[in-house]
Amino acid sequence: MITELLGKFEPDGDVLLRSISAHVTDEMLECIAQADYGCDFDAHLAALRQLRDTGDLPATESWVPLEVLQLTRWSDPENPEWKPGSTGEFGHWIRAFSCAAILRAEHEPWNYKYNDESTSSTTIQLLLSLDSLPVDLNREAARNFAWLILKSDPEGENDSIREYGVTLLWFALHLKPAVPDADLISLAEWVVRRADELKWDPRVAEFSGLKGMVIGCQKRSAWEMFGLKLSELDLSGRSTELKTWVRLIAEQLVE
Repeated sequence: MITELLGKFEPDGDVLLRSISAHVTDEMLECIAQADYGCDFDAHLAALRQLRDTGDLPATESWVPLEVLQLTRWSDPENPEWKPGSTGEFGHWIRAFSCAAILRAEHEPWNYKYNDESTSSTTIQLLLSLDSLPVDLNREAARNFAWLILKSDPEGENDSIREYGVTLLWFALHLKPAVPDADLISLAEWVVRRADELKWDPRVAEFSGLKGMVIGCQKRSAWEMFGLKLSELDLSGRSTELKTWVRLIAEQLVE
């Protein structure tokens, strides 16, 4: 059962955002608060400070601070010309904070729905920023994405479980001590099966599975870049079967 497997990761919906928040400075929050051309800067900053310091958001879905979180979600810390946002490690911290907050806000007690159908983009932006930071948050990320899958109904119709599953696999592959190959194979099998069942466009066969997830995403190129990273991951010492599953998933993301 996938629920039993996910339970082995000790699912927790708050641990990742809390861990990222410990590295987020007031200057970083000010950068996020400025993202909407400085509009409602003071209100955004106050809400962002509350989010960082307590993990709390407004009880009902609110423009403040969700608008600036979402704008920062689209930032590109590798591109010095991209606005809003910032570059380098600073930029990755603010993007990771923004993305983690958006994904957390989609579930109780907030249940925000104003994510403009961009969960896939938010997920890949978060994954790439976490992978670029000098702090090891692999375990916190694995716990977070296991929780997100459980809250999204692993066998239901919420297609976000595809990107959550691929992301969990990535972080699980990096955990120390190593997750047993058998558990990672079971996770990979589940990801591929559910991706095939959740077709982006059931009328067009080539858009099914994980490729459909990539084609339907505004950050398609980011997922394709990640697919290359996954294909190049050092799996020496791992079983041939696990390597085959990882290669299959990577190929679906880039082909």
